[in-house]
Amino acid sequence: MGIPNEAVKLYLATIINSNFEEWYLQNKDKSIEDFQFTFKKVSKSGALFDLEKLGNISKTYFSRLTKDELYEQEVKYLEEFDQEFLHVFTKNSDYSKSILNIEREQKKPRKDIAKYDEIMDNIWYMYNELFDGAVFDFSFLKYEEDAKKIISTYLNEYFDINDDKETWFNKIKELTEKMGYCSNMKEYKENPDNYRGSTADISNVIRVALTTKLTTPDLYEIINILGDAEVRSRFSKICG
Repeated sequence: MGIPNEAVKLYLATIINSNFEEWYLQNKDKSIEDFQFTFKKVSKSGALFDLEKLGNISKTYFSRLTKDELYEQEVKYLEEFDQEFLHVFTKNSDYSKSILNIEREQKKPRKDIAKYDEIMDNIWYMYNELFDGAVFDFSFLKYEEDAKKIISTYLNEYFDINDDKETWFNKIKELTEKMGYCSNMKEYKENPDNYRGSTADISNVIRVALTTKLTTPDLYEIINILGDAEVRSRFSKICG
């Protein structure tokens, strides 16, 4: 399944001592070797092997790895199980590491990876050779025909790869208003019929155009890693 050995050890530790999981979550800079196991905390009842809980522990483990550690571990996995993606993934190690680092070095790093084989599923769209021929679905829009106009307007009037995050987001809000969508989510939820959609819809049009997905890590970071030329190229696939 691609669950790291260390994550399995961490999960087994939660079965051995009932207080291990709480300790592990509170001590982000420590390893399993630092925990003091005790027979007093061993459950007397039979232990159940919970795969869902194992997955959650594994997600926490992955979230604490540095981009370099995760890259090296993924390479070892791919060498054995996926030679095709290995070639794409290792072609430019710095580029792949920058992708793995999205929302990683922060107080609450994202936890969307539980297994090595999920990494490709989460980042494949960042590689041109895998993105070619991608299919785009804008059916989440109330007015699906708006998608091309949103992309075209954003590209020609608002997009600037040099914008900082605050400027970028303010431009998204400006685009939202210009397209007849609502930039205030509270107001939109109270009166959805008054608008064609919301800021979330505008952001998701851009997200789908660049990744084909409705759920991704931070969109601003994705845009900056892809770079100006690639972002424009992908937008052109939608608006011509």
